[in-house]
Amino acid sequence: LVQDATPAQLAGGRWRALPVLPAGQLDQRERAAVVWTGRQLIYWGGASHPPVRAHADGAAFNPDANQWATLPPAPEGQWQLEGDDGVAVAVDDGVAVWTGREVLVWGGMTIPDPVAAPNMATLADGVAYDPARRTWRRLPRPPVQLRWASLNQWVLWTGRELMVGGVEAGPGGGTRAGAYDPATNRWRLLPRSPKLTGGPGHLQARTAMWAGTRLLVWNFWSPTARTANNPSAVASRPNAEPDGIDLWAYDPAGDRWTVLPDPPDQVRRMVAGASMVWTGQEMIIASAQTAQRRTVTRAGRYNPDRARWTPIAPPPRSRGANPGRVSLEWTGSAVVEPGNAVYDPAADRWLPLPAEPDQATPPLVAESPARALLRVQTHADGAVQVYVLEPDRPPATPDPPATR
Repeated sequence: LVQDATPAQLAGGRWRALPVLPAGQLDQRERAAVVWTGRQLIYWGGASHPPVRAHADGAAFNPDANQWATLPPAPEGQWQLEGDDGVAVAVDDGVAVWTGREVLVWGGMTIPDPVAAPNMATLADGVAYDPARRTWRRLPRPPVQLRWASLNQWVLWTGRELMVGGVEAGPGGGTRAGAYDPATNRWRLLPRSPKLTGGPGHLQARTAMWAGTRLLVWNFWSPTARTANNPSAVASRPNAEPDGIDLWAYDPAGDRWTVLPDPPDQVRRMVAGASMVWTGQEMIIASAQTAQRRTVTRAGRYNPDRARWTPIAPPPRSRGANPGRVSLEWTGSAVVEPGNAVYDPAADRWLPLPAEPDQATPPLVAESPARALLRVQTHADGAVQVYVLEPDRPPATPDPPATR
């Protein structure tokens, strides 16, 4: 995966098919975790049915050898939750990441007793794989304050820690959060967050994201409280225009929360179904909203500290399976809507990406920057095909001959 490719290089790239992982090497499955370590592509876990089964095995592709090798089985099997945008894993549900030493998978679902209760799924504990030693380990369970009965939680990777949060019970309605450090193999609780405007019953959606050096938590609320028979319906992004937004920031260095300025009305009016990414300096927000049978796509740059909104060119209508939704990813150097276009900030325009390798099959890649650059397809016979989007690179310039 090339994370420093320019928008023009991504737009001029091509999809390259890796060698097929043959049928029979792994049982047929869906919703597997896919992680690039810098040396190997890890394809692990997933689910099959009926009966529902959580797989604990997987395979690794080595580009140098141009071949796949099976992985040792993990102590638990799990599959990645399907996000509300229809593409594999929602950021708010779980992560599959490379820490620099281990593949860390947390927040998926598992079947604790496949014999006595084959269809009873619960949140998985989480596992970590060390490619150098070819060994797995279970992650320690989080503190009891973080073990919620519902799935209304957010999960993200900071580059150092796994952060997990959920809706805090009680009148404040904040987020009770914790962080797991794989270097020390320990969890810690974050201090209590600020309180919600109007309390927890008015929270409609909550989006958490890592913004380089701090955590940003967006709380979308309405003066109308949720109904008593649906008290925990907190989505990862609002489906309708909220009446207000509470925006908080958590600084791990100072171990404290800050309430940021309320976003302006331009942001509030477009966040329904919106996708948001942090570019290292600011946020890019885009949404596609339908009214009176007409879909309007809008986008802009947002500075959360100054509450400054700057409109930008919106992405073109998606060519994917869900053209009524926008889903952005940050590759490390460019904002991409996978399967559609890449944003060129210098020209304020979107460049079309190469056509998908198989238009009939949606991408099945864990939520991460890899989603913009990888496609994983499981065929009916169980064979796995992986495609890599190779940027258009200029040919290397040979070194000049040495002179005496």
